[in-house]
Amino acid sequence: MSKDKIVLSHSGKQHSYQVARALDALNMLDCFYTSSYITNKKLQQWLISRNDQYWTRRFVEGLGGSKVSANWRFELPEVLLRLSKQSSHKIQSAVYKRDEIFDKHIAKQIRNTPTKKIFWGFQGSSYNSLLTAKELGWTTICEQSSVHVLEQIRTFEKEKELLPEWSHSIPTLNFTEEYKARLINEPLAADYVFVNSTFSKKSQINSGIPENKIHILPLGFDAEGVQSNTKKKKTNKFLYVGRISQSKGIFYMLEAFRKLSSSNATLTLIGHNQTDLKLLKKYEKYTTILPPTSQAELFKLYKEYDALILPTILDGFGFVILEALAAGTPVITTTNSFGPEIISDGKNGFIVKPRDIQALSEKIEQLAVLGPDDYLQMRQAAHQSASLFSWEKYSSRLPPILNKLGVFD
Repeated sequence: MSKDKIVLSHSGKQHSYQVARALDALNMLDCFYTSSYITNKKLQQWLISRNDQYWTRRFVEGLGGSKVSANWRFELPEVLLRLSKQSSHKIQSAVYKRDEIFDKHIAKQIRNTPTKKIFWGFQGSSYNSLLTAKELGWTTICEQSSVHVLEQIRTFEKEKELLPEWSHSIPTLNFTEEYKARLINEPLAADYVFVNSTFSKKSQINSGIPENKIHILPLGFDAEGVQSNTKKKKTNKFLYVGRISQSKGIFYMLEAFRKLSSSNATLTLIGHNQTDLKLLKKYEKYTTILPPTSQAELFKLYKEYDALILPTILDGFGFVILEALAAGTPVITTTNSFGPEIISDGKNGFIVKPRDIQALSEKIEQLAVLGPDDYLQMRQAAHQSASLFSWEKYSSRLPPILNKLGVFD
């Protein structure tokens, strides 16, 4: 059992709902602070019955409201900006402001907590909370949902130098100096740092975080939601899901397709396009670009493709990797992701180095010419490998890692 209960804090969402549910199921959750969560169980069930694709993202089944403290006012400015389709810069500024205000609010809540707890906060909205918790003698955990901010800056700046004509599609990290300092100092302030992959851990070490305080806790996926097909016949249809941006290595993937000798291979890209259409036009012969779709629809689509390609230059995890594998769809991705921890090269997918057009093209070609029996074996291996990373498996990993840190018996 837990020595002290855990106070979990996230100003937004990401995968924090699943973390809260897992902790609650293990009787380890004291309180989950967030900005938006539908706490009423009857309302949750009503929204599920209506198959509402928007509001059902604001809760998870199995976590009611008894241990959730949601304050929607923190997220409201950001939501209004999104609904009115304001610029991404304005929206991002609102997110930064939300994080700072939320963090100060949580620090006050911690100070008013009468008994000692364990604080688990997410990057960007936890600096003051971490300091306050440490001052009170609490054990503190900072979860880094993405790679270290300094690694992001280094990688994106290098990419802009390599491909200036694509630089407009690479995120400009317009942090205020205060917010940048917050991101740098949070993992330094915490007793322990949780990351989602070995690649993310390396980024923390490269940015000055002591290795002995970093622990890898892989995430999970909605195993029940993904539709699988382990007997699909090969059609040379490839899929990309995510932002259509050079931060995801789009140029390298498109060039890899251009080099293919298999002229019948096609690529479908699903996501927000952040790239000048003039740059994409030269590849339109074998590409189709579709707008973002719902998570439920994606879970149906994965199984229809021969493979998912994620040519990312920087991804702390990459949920699409797990989702595609669960559908029985092999994955081709880079070493700068969670891929190397779940993909055995040639068995359930392929791993290449980022920016390696030739290697990426060869792997696509290798899969395109794969015989039907070998391909079916690959699909079956893909589906089987994903089963190790459901949210239920995530829950089973929590006690051992917390026990290792001395905060759970």
